Amino acid sequence: MLDAHGSWIKRLLLNEGNQPGACGAGTAQERSRSPRDEANIADFWSSPKDLQSWQDEVTKHRINFQAQLVLPNGQRSPGDAPLAVAFYFSGLGHEARDILKMDWGSFASCPFILIVPQRPSGRWWFIDDDAAWGWVEGEFCQELVEAFAAWMNMMIDHPRVDKRRLGLFGFSAGAYAVLEMFASGLVPISRLAVGGLHGHGQPNVKHIPQKRSAGVVEKFEKFLQRVEGHAGAEHIEVVHGKTDKQCPWLDAKKIVDALTKKQLQLGCPKVKLRLLDAHEQDTFSKRNKTHHDYMKAAFMRKEFFKGFFADKVPHGEANMASPKRPLPSASMPSASTLEVAKFTVSTSMDGWEEQGFQIFRKSGFVIIEDVLDHVQCSEVLEDCRQMAKEIVAPQGAGNRGKGRYSFGVASSTGSILHREAIAKHLLNEGGRLLQPLLSQIFFDESDRLSSFSCYSGGGDFVLPGVEEYQHLHADMQVKKDLDKQMPPPFLAINFVVQDLTELNGPMRIVPGKRERDWRNQKKEPDRWRCSRLCPVPAGSALVRDVRILHGMCRRGSEQPTALTCFRPEGASHKMFSLHFILMFSRFVRSWLLSQETTPRT
Repeated sequence: MLDAHGSWIKRLLLNEGNQPGACGAGTAQERSRSPRDEANIADFWSSPKDLQSWQDEVTKHRINFQAQLVLPNGQRSPGDAPLAVAFYFSGLGHEARDILKMDWGSFASCPFILIVPQRPSGRWWFIDDDAAWGWVEGEFCQELVEAFAAWMNMMIDHPRVDKRRLGLFGFSAGAYAVLEMFASGLVPISRLAVGGLHGHGQPNVKHIPQKRSAGVVEKFEKFLQRVEGHAGAEHIEVVHGKTDKQCPWLDAKKIVDALTKKQLQLGCPKVKLRLLDAHEQDTFSKRNKTHHDYMKAAFMRKEFFKGFFADKVPHGEANMASPKRPLPSASMPSASTLEVAKFTVSTSMDGWEEQGFQIFRKSGFVIIEDVLDHVQCSEVLEDCRQMAKEIVAPQGAGNRGKGRYSFGVASSTGSILHREAIAKHLLNEGGRLLQPLLSQIFFDESDRLSSFSCYSGGGDFVLPGVEEYQHLHADMQVKKDLDKQMPPPFLAINFVVQDLTELNGPMRIVPGKRERDWRNQKKEPDRWRCSRLCPVPAGSALVRDVRILHGMCRRGSEQPTALTCFRPEGASHKMFSLHFILMFSRFVRSWLLSQETTPRT
């Protein structure tokens, strides 16, 4: 049987013999063959209506499947070239025969073998419970993953199979199965696509009955660890519904982030993401109550198969050919000295408002994760593209200094709150989510009130090639009689709409320090220059007292192409740093102009 490590190599050794297992055509009589004995290998896809069977000699797990050759419409023969292979793992509501009945030929970009395994009885694929709550209550079955890996390796060990074009795709529960197979590293997968994805467990216990909530978060964390250990792929595509209620996007995003993180570490292409509106799903009616009906919208498209089976540079060769990351200069350390995690909380955590308030009161700022989702970040970025095209000068002079631009300065109103995406996603949705924290920050013990308003919105960005640090500064000078620690007179919220890394100009910020703390120093301390706010994921919000010292980092001209940001007209490089800011105050804006101190109620 399996050893402590569950090695699948034993199966391959066993399969070298004359009786590796059973492979039949849905009949009582089973036929045996060795996967490496070409003389005995039949074209297993020649009987697509037959339910075939294979048994693992080590675990005795039996895997049932169907297979067929898919030809693009109008093509009568596959020719002599090796054939691509796609394994499809279905959701709970589909059988293998249902998948093979679909018109794949209308969308195929090349001949390929479609193999559809049957979900094991009583299993949520690789979870030992197929009940309604099985995906959170059941336990992960590593042994079953290894059995499927042995079967898949046997299937592709065929003289007509092109092992360089081996793909996995699946929807819903099938997407979960695909991710587990990919994460295992036991099959040479080069292409991956998932739709309506979910994991084992959930990142929080929201909407989970209390009696079923034990271990839910821990299971999801272990699942993410498995996903983060994947070996990379030439092509990964994720399709998800923006309004999916069965598999919420915010949960799925954590899985996408884990996939992307490892892809970039390996020098592989970034995950391709398609987010569907409700009307783009297969069913756009009251019957689609959970907005989880988009399997066909995800995969039955010519564009999908063109990307899925496109000839690409093999993974190993791509890594060898990619340029190495430039070494940081002596004046720019390789890592930030700021321990960002100590200043971070997530809205998915219980009591995040109180934890965030305690961090803010001590340091003058706090990072709140999971404020915006991917859709909101994307729409704000698109709005930014339009604004940037209008304000970036060809010579890159900038309106705040060389290569530095401010959206607020460029606006005739001095603010960008009139932009639909800014008002909708940042002020309305982001502000509403952060309101409990803001209420605590602005609470005044003297009058037992928490009064504040948003009076402006802006943003800034720095183009690549900017070699100067922005000097540390406070955003505003406050009259002495109002300059008390809490509540702050003014507050800024920097919304992070793209991942902040060491390489794309993160903000520098010095916890708890204000201008009075270094007014008499001739030179900025080196440790402050190293205090950079990264890594911070997109969707986060930096809530900060405007009096806290901060400044933008410089941007070198050498930038890796794995990271993607938008590019305005006139920009000569591929990346730039971006922040959007909402300004809050306890006072009316006229106070800024006249220095009056009338409270706002």
